Amino acid sequence: MRNPKKTPVPVFDRTFYTPREAAQLARVHPSTIMNYIRSGRLYGVRLSERVYRIPVKSLRKLLAPETVRPTRIIERPFAKVDLRAIERELAREHRQDRRRT
Repeated sequence: MRNPKKTPVPVFDRTFYTPREAAQLARVHPSTIMNYIRSGRLYGVRLSERVYRIPVKSLRKLLAPETVRPTRIIERPFAKVDLRAIERELAREHRQDRRRT
């Protein structure tokens, strides 16, 4: 990739990107993005044999790491998991991320 000081931070306006769209944002070839996914450098969700989607947070981590907060891990070994509470928290964080960009 080019010198990060000269390239502007891309605008992320969607939740998921295709490898081709990610390549356009990163200014690399789509096969480079696929190599990043296969090597573990970039996280991508495999929907079928040939279809991948890249979450915006993963793409931000690659292209603009200064805009990503560190992952929070909360351990509660004997607590029941409340999926609704997790979904509410993720939605709240998503709204906060959208306000920042």
